[in-house]
Amino acid sequence: MFELRQVSKRYGRALALDALDLSIAAGRTTALIGPSGAGKSSVLRMLVGLEWPDSGEVRFDREPLRREALLEQRRRIGYVIQEGGLFPHLTAAGNAALLARTLGWDRARIDARLRELATLCRLPFEALSRFPAELSGGQRQRVGLIRALMLDPKVLLLDEPLGALDPIVRHELQAQMRELFDTLDKTVVLVTHDVAEAAWLGDMLVLLRGGRVLQQGSARELLEAPADPFVREFMTAQRSVEESA
Repeated sequence: MFELRQVSKRYGRALALDALDLSIAAGRTTALIGPSGAGKSSVLRMLVGLEWPDSGEVRFDREPLRREALLEQRRRIGYVIQEGGLFPHLTAAGNAALLARTLGWDRARIDARLRELATLCRLPFEALSRFPAELSGGQRQRVGLIRALMLDPKVLLLDEPLGALDPIVRHELQAQMRELFDTLDKTVVLVTHDVAEAAWLGDMLVLLRGGRVLQQGSARELLEAPADPFVREFMTAQRSVEESA
């Protein structure tokens, strides 16, 4: 589905991606993990065409991402960030339907799709008439998901989608998102700092460090057969409540 070939990217003097090679399979959920500054969000932004490599190539569905074809390619990719990235002056429905309206969908088609997705994402339909400031963090995140899914894209990209939520809401959404991913059968790529969340949601984990892939595999493979001492250290670094009590 996605392939990055020798992709490098600098922001000033900072090297974000260092001749990175990465393949992301279709129809699976891939979680990008690693320490801060490892290049996780840079990879995600490359996949959706928000950033371009200084060198190397990004391919989507066996075709290189090209600036002249980017709008058409982006319509096949849903993108979600923390808090949904909603426009505050639009209602939740206005945010979710923005691209559909741009493409000329009529009101009946939009309303039917919003009802379908509100049910799928477990958001009360009446909440779509509210503005983002009138919604909870969990509701804003659900609206962000609805907007990303509006055009029924082949791919869903999520950048720390649950990072700003309180633990109870985050736990609830983790369970709902895994069920959603299983139901939709789409290619999903997500960035998270939470190793347990990555293991819960992801079929495949990609551990990045210094702009390179350190290891790629299932959570069990990274734990039981680490390719580098840092892999085991990173996978076991988060404390549990039992350890802290």
